[in-house]
Amino acid sequence: MMTKRRKNDVRYLISAILLIAAVAAAVTGFLADIWDVNDFVVHTYAGYGMAVLALVHTVLEGPRLWGYVRSRLRRRARPPAPVESSTPPPEEATGTVLEKAKTLLSRRDLLSLLIGGAGGFILGRQRASHTPLPERADLGMQYHAWSKPGVPNPLAPLRDWGQRPPQYKSYPNAPSIPLPAVGDAQGLSLEAAIRQRRSIRAYAATPMTLKDLSSLLFYTDGINAERGGTRLRAAPSAGALYPVETYIVAHRVEGLAAGLYHYTVQDHRLVQLHAGALDNEVVRAGIMQGFLGEANITLILTAIFQRLRWKYQERAYRYALLETGHIGQNIYLAATSMGMGACAVGAFDDDAVNALVGVDGINEAAIYLLAVGEVR
Repeated sequence: MMTKRRKNDVRYLISAILLIAAVAAAVTGFLADIWDVNDFVVHTYAGYGMAVLALVHTVLEGPRLWGYVRSRLRRRARPPAPVESSTPPPEEATGTVLEKAKTLLSRRDLLSLLIGGAGGFILGRQRASHTPLPERADLGMQYHAWSKPGVPNPLAPLRDWGQRPPQYKSYPNAPSIPLPAVGDAQGLSLEAAIRQRRSIRAYAATPMTLKDLSSLLFYTDGINAERGGTRLRAAPSAGALYPVETYIVAHRVEGLAAGLYHYTVQDHRLVQLHAGALDNEVVRAGIMQGFLGEANITLILTAIFQRLRWKYQERAYRYALLETGHIGQNIYLAATSMGMGACAVGAFDDDAVNALVGVDGINEAAIYLLAVGEVR
């Protein structure tokens, strides 16, 4: 049979491993939260390990636990003992400092403190493994390195990242135009659209129908589902926070006056921000790329960074760019499926485009331009 000393050694070992598993689960859970990792395998395994060890620990300590419960039940059944003076006998009040320390801090307590301190030290030192940057690294390279997952700055969680802004942008005093209802898709299959997708820079003079514009906007970034009270859209978004806004510069759309519009995604409508042709302004803002004024419409995608920043901090700008790319590809595929062409533009005069749609370029800024139109 196992000796009492060996049993105690096993108990201490299980307790120590259980504490390590608990620290690992806490650390990996914290990292999964700040990195926004939905399925962090290390955290899952740490949790399973902690559960198994807790069960083993409970089985090993079963007799003690049951004895404690029985003693508590017996104590409750007994009449209360007479109250005695709280002053300890002289022999109990004496003793060396070392003996008192032993009664206050057992080996298990000391082990727990050491392991907990080591876990806290590891958590505090956790940081992204940055590859050394070249001596003349540009700002883009520096930002990419700085925004890698991790805790490069231990004071970052204490920084004020602001509050969550409204989910939708609105223009209550601007004229509103309802868009036609979107029916079932009748265009090319997804596979065919992917095969045929190309950047098209030559467009026909044929007007785009308002129904086609409605379908294009819905299939690229429209609200198409709801889950847990959150309205989900056609393009993926980090945390379903949707920082991207869509503006439409209409050149030739049947039943829609030329001008600048904002797509109010929450009710699938257009809001008119400017009446009158803007083809020349778009071309100038697009660094004289003439097809931006020849297409039926030019879509301007902007990002409201605070919609991401309050949660994702330094990585917010990364996620804004990723989402804009998702929407851009949806625009390409939807336009191709509907028999139209699209061309994305990343080279433009930021200040001019921001001024065109009326944003400050800091809190909300233009990210992407896309021309869409009927193909010649």
